[in-house]
Amino acid sequence: MVQTFMANVIYPNKHEEEQYKYTNDGHLFVTETYVGANVEALKSGVFRSNIPYRFKIVPGTVQYLIDNIDRTLQQSIEIEEKLSIDLIENLSDIKDILQRLQHLKNVPNCLENPNIYHLDVGAMYPNIILTNCLQPSAIVNSTIYAQCDLNRPNARCQRKMDWVWHGTYVPATRSEGQ
Repeated sequence: MVQTFMANVIYPNKHEEEQYKYTNDGHLFVTETYVGANVEALKSGVFRSNIPYRFKIVPGTVQYLIDNIDRTLQQSIEIEEKLSIDLIENLSDIKDILQRLQHLKNVPNCLENPNIYHLDVGAMYPNIILTNCLQPSAIVNSTIYAQCDLNRPNARCQRKMDWVWHGTYVPATRSEGQ
């Protein structure tokens, strides 16, 4: 900061939180945060494509995917993408996933170099949460989103998730603590 000042670079003042924060009825906050944005994962941690990992596949679940491939494609194409399934020219190529699913079902325990990258969201820094659009709607509203370079019709980059404020506080009020 000293060097930027000496070079006449303008920078904002560092934001400092209030030392003590109280509820409306005088209780001292210990912590406050937002809870939400659940992510389902095979296993918490990081999977890298250059490190083999032993996967255990549940054959019954894979069979469920095989049995429901038509319904899944219809949901994805017609409901989510709002297209007619008749417009898809390579539908048979898309259904080639059945062969790969059948292979997973036949070989439920495999040692593979995964193509899955997963980070535990609980350990994400706030800027990563913002980058991945996992923020509470209070942070990004429609006005801010309207100014975004990526804001286009049918853009689905902002994921609406249920966030709940969560705080813990000292049961004693301010007057009882003084």
